[in-house]
Amino acid sequence: MEKEVVIKIVDRHEMDGDTDGLETTLLGKFSGDRDSYVLSYTENGELEGCQVSLKVENGECITMTRSGMFETELIIQRGKRHNCSYSTPAGNLMLGVFAQRVESDMSDNGGTLEFDYTLDLGAGVFSENYLVITVTPA
Repeated sequence: MEKEVVIKIVDRHEMDGDTDGLETTLLGKFSGDRDSYVLSYTENGELEGCQVSLKVENGECITMTRSGMFETELIIQRGKRHNCSYSTPAGNLMLGVFAQRVESDMSDNGGTLEFDYTLDLGAGVFSENYLVITVTPA
């Protein structure tokens, strides 16, 4: 059953020794159960209007799909590296994605999804990323 939820995203990333972050709160949807679920929402800001879906399987593999003007699919799976297509306002990239940590504590009443991953471009790490997504009933 799909439910309306409030999704708070805290994103921190490190690139070339500089740390930057973003915090945003959006209305979205939650469907599924404790271990396998989907969070979906519409982006705002620079990617406004893009639809985002985070499909979490077995609490350890996240497939993030963004559709609209900037289409992307990232597979974020603990302990595994995936090559993924990433579209930005500056152009399309093929990135390597490696997750060191994926932790999910989700229930019908909300919860938290946390994950740390690196993005590599060519032969080196491009950025280190840390996300905390908190879901509460709308």
